[in-house]
Amino acid sequence: MGAKLLGQPLENRYSQQQPANAQVIVVLGGGSVGSAPDGTERGGLMSAGAARLLTAARLAKQHSLPVLISGGQVFSDGVSEALVAERILLQLGLPQEQIIVETQARTTKENAAYTAMLCHERGYNNVLLLTSALHMPRSMQFFERYLGGQGVKIAAYPCDYTLNPQGKFNPRWLVPQLQAFDVTCMALHEYVGMAGSFLQR
Repeated sequence: MGAKLLGQPLENRYSQQQPANAQVIVVLGGGSVGSAPDGTERGGLMSAGAARLLTAARLAKQHSLPVLISGGQVFSDGVSEALVAERILLQLGLPQEQIIVETQARTTKENAAYTAMLCHERGYNNVLLLTSALHMPRSMQFFERYLGGQGVKIAAYPCDYTLNPQGKFNPRWLVPQLQAFDVTCMALHEYVGMAGSFLQR
């Protein structure tokens, strides 16, 4: 029940906007495992990052849009999330010229700051921001600050939902579940991050 109360206001805050006017899809990294085997390669994406990338690949193919992947090496024993994502997009058939990588960002704030610089360099004025639904409100805070501040229009495209947006009450919600605990922890992380973003103004 706590997961529903905490998570649903975050996940339902933004609906998926159509990319009709977008010039680029910006997808945020969601974690990587540097030494994970991936066929003949090493390095894999965690579940949130994989879900985001799959959605981005589908939209890029449907609308012939470039994908800007933002995500650096968060931990010393890790790997750049953007480079892993780039390899996977190429394996999925997206051409190299349709992929842009930003490999320095380690936080959502840095995702926005470095993406703003790339958008300025490339003349992008309309961005479709793609990240997990739980993460979207905090992401929009930073992207509105860094990109909106330079006149870039940002449309939200949340994905990787953890809760049913229109789910009706189920008695099972009253029984503690590991998945619900995970969602509660992630939601609390987002609320703390949003408060921190506000205080950093």
